[in-house]
Amino acid sequence: MNETEVFGKMIKKEKRKKILLTVSISIGTTLIIALFGFFMINQRMGVQFKKAQEVANITDLIESPNITSTSQYTSEYGRFSSQLRSERFKNIDGYMVKTSPLEIDYNLFGVGYGGIQNSPLTVPISKTKQIGAFSRQNGEKIPIFFNPKHELNQDEQAVGLSHESKTLSSLTKHVAEVAISFKTPMSYAEIQKALPDNLLINWYWIGMDNDKLAVTDTVGRVIGINTDRDGRLIDESLKTNDSSEWADNNYPAFVAAVKKAASQRSYTVNGIDIYQDALKQVKKYPSLDKAKFSGVIVSGRTENLAKLDDEPYIYATSVGVEAEMLPYIEPIK
Repeated sequence: MNETEVFGKMIKKEKRKKILLTVSISIGTTLIIALFGFFMINQRMGVQFKKAQEVANITDLIESPNITSTSQYTSEYGRFSSQLRSERFKNIDGYMVKTSPLEIDYNLFGVGYGGIQNSPLTVPISKTKQIGAFSRQNGEKIPIFFNPKHELNQDEQAVGLSHESKTLSSLTKHVAEVAISFKTPMSYAEIQKALPDNLLINWYWIGMDNDKLAVTDTVGRVIGINTDRDGRLIDESLKTNDSSEWADNNYPAFVAAVKKAASQRSYTVNGIDIYQDALKQVKKYPSLDKAKFSGVIVSGRTENLAKLDDEPYIYATSVGVEAEMLPYIEPIK
């Protein structure tokens, strides 16, 4: 083998080394970029999951009438999009009735809330010529509120107010929930005094600042605060900005949650944003002792609920979920 051949082989060998080195560097760089991208996507999805949790927490605190969440978990997991699901129950005078879950979609770019699956369906009830609201997910009846300040148009007058509590007299051995709309706003103390002791107060409606929205405009977007299991609210200063640590029945937490919702989400009907309207309400009512409520959701035995429409301070009543009484579960009231 002459020197030229030896030299040629050396050149080819060096070229192969360079090619292998280049390929190795390319593969290594690609792996590093892929791992970095994988890490960044996981980090971003983790951030979005926490945002979705806060959306769920705020929803629990301000717009979950007599609804309590028991868990939060990822129900649909994807690399670039997922769904947070919250299982929820209603307290019907001590009977825990499962209701529609709260579902929050989130992805790399944002968090979605208020989709069609979380919105109730509003339909006329032909027999009574009144409006009823029903869950799109499980078909359960949703109690609705009426604003006495709202001036009814011709179509709304044809529908009329709802006085459904009296219909419960024929439903024996059951417990149920009823939304009560007051003729005029009442304080926490006034409500405690006015309502019969044989009913459990589950939720307080803060009412509307604006009088232009009809009952059908606010179905599924009523703002208020849940009570504890015994029907009580508290007024304790917040010790943390973490909404997951806020008590559902603490009025300062409710005020803070309304402020967060007003800054982070929007739901506009006829030019009126529901959350901005609620913000005006909590600014008028900054503490529990100054607060006025336009309605409540109560639960109890049907024979006790049936008498509500006779009360002089009640503007309208709307029945929601009911449950058959069982011999081994005693109602709270």
